[in-house]
Amino acid sequence: MVDQKMQLGLNFTQQKNLRDVAKWYEACETAGLTVVGTPDSPALLRELYVSTTVAALATEKINIMTMVTNPVTRHPSVTASAAMSLDELAPGRIQIGIATGDSALWATKQKAAKVADLKEYILAVKALLRGDPATYRGETFEQAWSNWEPRNVPVYVACSGPRVLSMASQVADGVVVTMGFARENVEMIRSTIHRACGEVGRDPDTVDFWSNAQITFDESKEKAMEYSLGWTTNWLTEGTLNGKGIPPEIKKPLLKMNEDIHNLQAVYKTPDRGRIQVQRAKDLGIYDWIIEHSPRLWGTPDDIYERLGELADMGLTNWVFLQQSRGTFVGGADAEKLELIKNLGEVAKRVA
Repeated sequence: MVDQKMQLGLNFTQQKNLRDVAKWYEACETAGLTVVGTPDSPALLRELYVSTTVAALATEKINIMTMVTNPVTRHPSVTASAAMSLDELAPGRIQIGIATGDSALWATKQKAAKVADLKEYILAVKALLRGDPATYRGETFEQAWSNWEPRNVPVYVACSGPRVLSMASQVADGVVVTMGFARENVEMIRSTIHRACGEVGRDPDTVDFWSNAQITFDESKEKAMEYSLGWTTNWLTEGTLNGKGIPPEIKKPLLKMNEDIHNLQAVYKTPDRGRIQVQRAKDLGIYDWIIEHSPRLWGTPDDIYERLGELADMGLTNWVFLQQSRGTFVGGADAEKLELIKNLGEVAKRVA
């Protein structure tokens, strides 16, 4: 049983004609979700800010988060202008989700930003939205927009390691975290936030904390586990393996597990990718360790409701989910997407 109020959201890939995708955003709002995410992956999906505009115009209440953009492919002035414009369309509902860079960079062979660069980028965007001059890469500039008012558009950082989590805890409005879901992971995450906030005199309770994981609805947990690990292991081998609680004997198999994570076709276009990853983990002897640290959100709405109660007991009460499909990662017909939203809505109503 869930004893605490929870907020649930959904981040889905907008790989179809945007006229068709609008009904997904509408369904998320009708289902009572708190937030819907619009990913940024130009070589794979429809353009981020066009998609976000469609979401803003198709809904009236739900929050809309860019989930996530990056500081490499767009100048801070572009992101600030987009955020300001979108907030005019959907006042108080736009959120900037950002990270160092993921699939948006793989296809163009660009490197992810450094944590320090991401920090400077966030501070520049926030300055522009306040109407202040911004400094970025040694240059100071300011907006010259007409007929506008300063906008309070919150910035959320997607965090997959302790260094970016520390930075985000000091300068961002919130964090969306994928860093393991076992009790020791949660304790490490919380201690990192408290320590980072203490360094700058910030109240850690002002950091809006969200967890990010896959969610897999099926007729049973066992059926869902055939093609879902419950979370992605990519973050474990991004950048460094240090400081992430990975046992020494797990590191080499993890690198093998994730050897194709920067291959856009392999990750997002391979049929039955989830089932392949499950079998790969078993073959490498790390399946049990991965499952131990997974959120394990599998099965029927009842199964997921029960599991969310267990996770809420560890303080994980805000979630943005990514659909785990039986097909490719970006696959799934309209009916499958709408069924997912319906199922998640059933859970959302029970935890509200």
